[in-house]
Amino acid sequence: MVEPPDGATPGATEPERKGSDHWTLGAGMAVAPRFQGADEYKIQPLPLVDVKYGRFFAKVGDGIGVTIIETSTFTAGASVNWMQGYDEDDVPKGIHGVDTALGARLFASARFKGLVTTLAATQAVTDKERGLLINVGVAYPISVTERFKITPGLGASWANGKYMNGYFGIDSSEAARSGLARYEPTGGFKDVTFRINASYRITDSISAVASIGLTHLLGKAGDSPLVERKTQPLGLVGMTYSF
Repeated sequence: MVEPPDGATPGATEPERKGSDHWTLGAGMAVAPRFQGADEYKIQPLPLVDVKYGRFFAKVGDGIGVTIIETSTFTAGASVNWMQGYDEDDVPKGIHGVDTALGARLFASARFKGLVTTLAATQAVTDKERGLLINVGVAYPISVTERFKITPGLGASWANGKYMNGYFGIDSSEAARSGLARYEPTGGFKDVTFRINASYRITDSISAVASIGLTHLLGKAGDSPLVERKTQPLGLVGMTYSF
């Protein structure tokens, strides 16, 4: 499953741009595990979108939504977002794939002395068996020069039993077909992620962006027989145009 760099861990992302409305569009290439816990990787094109118009926003990883509260130090709102699945071809033989579902997301973000903390909860609505995912994180944007900025961040995620079973569980029929042990995980902390985002403004409109990181699966997620590697790298490079 290739996730966008602004995906499951909000604290590891660059904070939303504040102030005037803006439109940023672009494209990139992402590298990520074929599924959570895989030891094989895939490269996938990824659209890069960051749009703000009044209270409306659209952003990769955050979805499409509105800000309900927006001050210089606190933001809260709601959005709809994709909870990405993975193809049956990407998982061990005999294991079902996971369909991508539409999720309802609530979020809040606070800023203090340059530090950005974020809390978000996403509940699957088109496939309720996909469950609930909660992300928390912290990021610290650093302007190295007028044109070059890096944002290191650390995030963690918690998932309920439905989510854990959807991504990491193995039912009786899958166990018989795959040869893996039956597994029914309960809810708990799913992973921690450390990531560094970077952007370089080539012109007033064109920027080069990159992101590298590591995700480590925790608890019941990491103990799943599906997991081939608990610690996995992530990466993205791309170009954007702002107007």
